[in-house]
Amino acid sequence: MVCPCCFTIPSIIIKLLATASALTYGQRFLTKNSNKWVRRISFGITVIISLILVGIGLFLLVLANNDDLRSRGFANFCAMQNLKDGGPMNEVRCAILNGADISGKVLEFGPGPGTNFKCFVNNSSTASIDEYVGVEPNTYFKEEMMREKEKRGLTFPLDFAPLRGEDYVDVLSESFDTVLLTHVLCSVDSVESVLANAERALKPGGKMIIMEHVAAPDGTKLKMFQDVVGPIFNIIGNGCKVLDMKNIIESYLGNRFDVQLDEFEAPMPAFPLLFARPHVKGVATKK
Repeated sequence: MVCPCCFTIPSIIIKLLATASALTYGQRFLTKNSNKWVRRISFGITVIISLILVGIGLFLLVLANNDDLRSRGFANFCAMQNLKDGGPMNEVRCAILNGADISGKVLEFGPGPGTNFKCFVNNSSTASIDEYVGVEPNTYFKEEMMREKEKRGLTFPLDFAPLRGEDYVDVLSESFDTVLLTHVLCSVDSVESVLANAERALKPGGKMIIMEHVAAPDGTKLKMFQDVVGPIFNIIGNGCKVLDMKNIIESYLGNRFDVQLDEFEAPMPAFPLLFARPHVKGVATKK
């Protein structure tokens, strides 16, 4: 529902509407000395572009002020994109997960629709999962997650905790063998708080399995592109942000973990996820 007392207009929407207005009025001055056909064609193209910008702005405005619509739309998008079999991104994902000893008690922050479950099929270590807890604030994912688990023939007990990662504070200390963090830290309000809860949950010798998209190097064209589309995906992607995730993780975990993170270019589709191709992956083992 839309909350009248907390109605907000994100700056990206103001920029889109201002750009549309500037294009419409600026076109007149740029073509005032041209012949009438040039003016008409230029005006028509400008109006079309301006209407597209206004449409995008209004769409984002609705999403920004309707939590339920935004959550449901994001859940549907993720289920459509992430539950497919095959594809280069799934190969990367499953290589990371299959290379880790995922067994015993497993805690996953932001499991979404059960995106990682496909990687557990025919994996000898995951056959010995005793308990699986998914901490996911978007309750629209629950049904998809349960359906995906059944589809993959996975038999471990699954507990869906409808909480933000920052709020999962009642977990018993040193009770989990593995924590999964894949494409989740970008969308939390506090990366450090989620890492703190993950650290508390892990047993000594336990592992965090990490795969996240990151900011491109400063000064690159991709970084400029991330700066442009980032605010849009922050709304569409339920809070997704472009961060220097490798540095944040390494700085927070410090010498309490053996952290091994590698940067790589993920095979994300050019549309609409070109901005998310820079990634890090790896394992952080609790000392």
